[in-house]
Amino acid sequence: MKLKEIAYSHYMPEKRARRRANTCEGYESALRLHVVPRFGDMRIEEIAHEDIQEWVDAFSLPGAAEKAFKTLRQVVRWAMSRFGLRIYDPTRGIELPRKPKHEPKTLTADEAAETLRGFFGHEEEPTVLLASCLGLRPGEAYGLEWRDIDMRSGAVRIRRTLQEVRGLLHVYLPKTQRSERTVFLPRFALDRLKAVWRDRGKPKGRIIGMRKPSQVARAVRSWAKRQHLPKCSMYGRRHTWATVAVEAGASIEAVAMMLGHSSITTTYRYYLRTRKDICLSVQRAFEKRLMAAL
Repeated sequence: MKLKEIAYSHYMPEKRARRRANTCEGYESALRLHVVPRFGDMRIEEIAHEDIQEWVDAFSLPGAAEKAFKTLRQVVRWAMSRFGLRIYDPTRGIELPRKPKHEPKTLTADEAAETLRGFFGHEEEPTVLLASCLGLRPGEAYGLEWRDIDMRSGAVRIRRTLQEVRGLLHVYLPKTQRSERTVFLPRFALDRLKAVWRDRGKPKGRIIGMRKPSQVARAVRSWAKRQHLPKCSMYGRRHTWATVAVEAGASIEAVAMMLGHSSITTTYRYYLRTRKDICLSVQRAFEKRLMAAL
């Protein structure tokens, strides 16, 4: 059985039944653009380790190489298990190119405050406010409904994520069990959301209304550009919240809990930016302790 038949007739149908639409979209893209053109007409047994390494080395973009290779590896290992293939795994020991470090654009505390002032009264103000003050994933922010917010205590229940794939909307449970959480708004944000909720007639549906996530994101970008506000994506607002919280003295454990991470390693590795204020606060603590010992 050729790899393309395994991938399209067996592997992808099983994944579509269990994985999110946007995840399957990524698999299909890697298969279509990279994996099938190179290995589609080969049987698993014919694919050699050297062929895969040569293929990986030929990519000009490290990120594309990693995505394509991991998709190939999943298909190969799935087929080996599913069909009981007693062969050497050709994907073992492949060396991937090192990806350049990527740090999403984040805002300082002053820039975050400027952004919130700039969106005062805007249709998408509630979504920007929630994303900026809770460190939500974009899908979590888009999936929030007014009933998820306790207007008395400021508790916000994260119970779903809204994804858009090829113009179609998909509602899923949060990314992990820890992602299904209850977080709390700061007082100023709760007061403002309560005012907006009342002004809009106490709605009960999605906070973004009938708009799609792509429409909301486009409206936020457009308004920020027209108002000359600091540029920052919805995901960047999540990173901004984490970094500003640590700058203010919050522990990494508390930040990880708010972000819905299963491990503080994820928080440290992907969500904390090296900022001057953080470094200086650490050095002040170090200096205080050292001077006391001298």
